[in-house]
Amino acid sequence: MNDLATASLHGSLVRQEMRNYAKSGLFWVGLALTTLGFAQQFLFPDRSGSDFGAAWLGLGIAAGIGVFGIGVMTGMVRRSDRLAAAAGAAATSERDRTLALASAVVVPATAGLVLWVVAVIGFLVEDRDVPNAFDGVSDGHVLAFMFGQGVMAAIGGPLLGLVAARYFRTRGLAALLSVVMIVVTILMQGIFEFTIPWRMVWVWTQWAGPTGSDGDPLGGDDAFGLFPGSPYFWVLYLAAVCTLGVLAALRHDPESDRRAYRNAMAAVAALAAVLAVLSMTFGVDDVIVNQTAR
Repeated sequence: MNDLATASLHGSLVRQEMRNYAKSGLFWVGLALTTLGFAQQFLFPDRSGSDFGAAWLGLGIAAGIGVFGIGVMTGMVRRSDRLAAAAGAAATSERDRTLALASAVVVPATAGLVLWVVAVIGFLVEDRDVPNAFDGVSDGHVLAFMFGQGVMAAIGGPLLGLVAARYFRTRGLAALLSVVMIVVTILMQGIFEFTIPWRMVWVWTQWAGPTGSDGDPLGGDDAFGLFPGSPYFWVLYLAAVCTLGVLAALRHDPESDRRAYRNAMAAVAALAAVLAVLSMTFGVDDVIVNQTAR
């Protein structure tokens, strides 16, 4: 009976946090901005080949759902802790509250997944008539990195907010994290040639972009190219990083078995490192330049 009551309480917590996420004004602002970006792409598509059409929409999902999700989740963590402190001895454990908060990422993940499906439809239907840099690789390759850029970012952003809010109480934490994420992400897009082979260690990166005829990514608008690496292993790497984040958040509970969590985190970190190396090793070997897209 006690186990049933515990399970019922945890389920109630999960549903409550999911509702809290779904009711967040910041979540809806980000979703609205992302939707507007999608509408602009499909209503006024660029058929010159100077961009990559629907395949670029992962950026919108990452920004509108993922980055905004950092702010949503940090606010939810603070609210959860305040309610627990007010409840006193009757409060649920930090572990249970953290699990419920982590489960709430189902909401942004669902939004990201729906938007990814829309982007997939746009890529398969609209972009077929546009010269692009995806020639020579399967559609699956493109859809995989779109999934990583969109759906995994929609999950990873809120989880980053969860981990950060568990360990830091800095005022303006969400804004600071968002700025840092954006700045580092800009630098890890392959705009510098030396970052192209290992850019997949970062949680968001471009897989196609402007490149010179000699493969130099600083070549401006001379041509567009597909960057090297395996998006399949990259998506798995991102999943491992998200798992690592959840474990780190759970380990913060002073009543947790921190040694067990440390061992689990070490194992997941090792797996993530292997997947990162595989994402650099397999897939496209070098920049594939498409001179027809200008």
